[in-house]
Amino acid sequence: MSAVSEPGALRATRFLVGASWRNGPGAFVLSLFETVGRVLEALVPLLVGLLVTGALQHDVALVWWGGAGIVVSQGLQFVLMTVGVHARLDMTDRIGHDFEERVGRLSGSVATTDHLDDPAHQDRMQSFTERSGALGGAFNALVNTFNNAASPITTFVVAWLADPRLLLLLIVAIPSTWAVKFTTRWDEQAEHASAPAGRLSGHLMGAMVEPTPASELRVMGARAKIATRASEAVRAWRRPSVVAARHTSVLTSAISTIYLLSATAILVWMTRDALHGAVTVGALTTAVLVIGDFRDSVESISWTFTMTSRMVRAGRRYLWLSDYVAEVDAIHAGTLSPPQRLTEGIRLRDVTFTYPGAKTPTFLGLSLDLPAGSTVAIVGENGAGKSTLVKLLTGIHDLDEGEITIDGVDLRDLSLPRWRASSSGAFQDHMRFEVSARDAIGLGDLEQEPTDDVVRGALTRASATDVLRALPDGLDTQLGTDWPGGVGLSGGQWQRLAIARGMMRERPLLLVLDEPTSALDPATEHRLFDGYAEAARRTRDNGGITLLVTHRFSTVSAADLVVVLDQGQVAEVGTHADLIARGGHYAQLYELQAAGYR
Repeated sequence: MSAVSEPGALRATRFLVGASWRNGPGAFVLSLFETVGRVLEALVPLLVGLLVTGALQHDVALVWWGGAGIVVSQGLQFVLMTVGVHARLDMTDRIGHDFEERVGRLSGSVATTDHLDDPAHQDRMQSFTERSGALGGAFNALVNTFNNAASPITTFVVAWLADPRLLLLLIVAIPSTWAVKFTTRWDEQAEHASAPAGRLSGHLMGAMVEPTPASELRVMGARAKIATRASEAVRAWRRPSVVAARHTSVLTSAISTIYLLSATAILVWMTRDALHGAVTVGALTTAVLVIGDFRDSVESISWTFTMTSRMVRAGRRYLWLSDYVAEVDAIHAGTLSPPQRLTEGIRLRDVTFTYPGAKTPTFLGLSLDLPAGSTVAIVGENGAGKSTLVKLLTGIHDLDEGEITIDGVDLRDLSLPRWRASSSGAFQDHMRFEVSARDAIGLGDLEQEPTDDVVRGALTRASATDVLRALPDGLDTQLGTDWPGGVGLSGGQWQRLAIARGMMRERPLLLVLDEPTSALDPATEHRLFDGYAEAARRTRDNGGITLLVTHRFSTVSAADLVVVLDQGQVAEVGTHADLIARGGHYAQLYELQAAGYR
């Protein structure tokens, strides 16, 4: 997986503001009414000061302007705040849904799955998921930035008009904004530090509530052990955030104490001057009200910086994901269509591949020829690289070095979606799609309408027509007991539906059968391999290659070619008879398995 650097804060901010505007210019403008309301609210101490001064000096004009200003500002503020808040909340929901859709679409549209095997990517996505609300709240944070900027500015003006000495509190308030640098850093460090434990806690919690692992834990008597591990993981997940919050609390408490002492000193100073007639009672009244607003304004600015930094970090992660998808798309920018039929076959030359985060490559300089029209069995011990080979041939992973060619054309020059549309397969680790049986099978070829004849044909080729007897509504039966009227299936039945899904395409250029019979009984497996032989014959008609990955050597003898993988290298290649006669690694593995049936 290539390293994509995280975008800068300015780009993330521009993106979030632009996305907010595109989601509703009208609501964007209306939400700013709240900012105007905040300005009116910050003017109240000045108006109260005018009212008090007018009353003490018997100045009707000051009393009228102060009183009328308070009434008008409070009434207008209510209307503006109501309209602004309603528009802001509406925009927050709208943008939140928009970003959830964007993230889901981006995550699901990556051409390869290298990122899903990359621990670093998973940690980033864990932090992204935990703070995904920051994206949804992007507009909310943006408006609050305007609000929390307008209100303090107005408060500073009012303070200056009341008594310039109040602006000395700005000096005392500087540490609050300075502290944001530290609190933001602690918050970000906590996000990164907690991500691995967050993923682990999610995994362990899922194991306790999902049916299959939960059953195994109960049988093994390990439920309490996993519950303890899950609790430890949750504590490890939250610990960095708790430590960061504790540090933030200590720092802000210290700054608040300094501010309180300074504000008290200034008020004592102004009160003494008021007693000597150097400061009006109205100005002192304004000062008392402004000091509270002043502290609130400084705190709101600090809080806004913190929330904005979270918003920007979420925006940077979103753009990072978007950039990664774009980079993968650029790597797979091939536009050539696969051939209608294969004449040469598939060749791997000097292929090197390493899983993200792994210390050693799975393949190092691997070369292999898969002749057109052949049925090739891939065998080897666990960890030999059999399933990895399948992923490389289907473009699921990118190569580190080397090339894979289809009839002499580099796979990277082909349109990857078209190549996959020319491929098909059934896999040991298949998905249990809890939809109708018709859709669960029909997903194997979306270019065909999943009519009864088409789907039943796939079931026949998969030797799975008897599965229909377990479906009360036939192909329209809802699968999965988690749904009303849903039907539960055995592991073997689920696997046979997955095989039928892989048989929807009748003549693919590459048919992959990756341990597809692991959950089947011997009789069903025997019938299925008769179907595989027929599928291989159909595939051969257009030069297609059938790739059979298996541990069961009893099914290998029918293959045209046997490839033995050992520790990421091709150990042997030949027919079953040739390899047995050679007495090498394949013959030893075959004899070991055959001995188990004697």
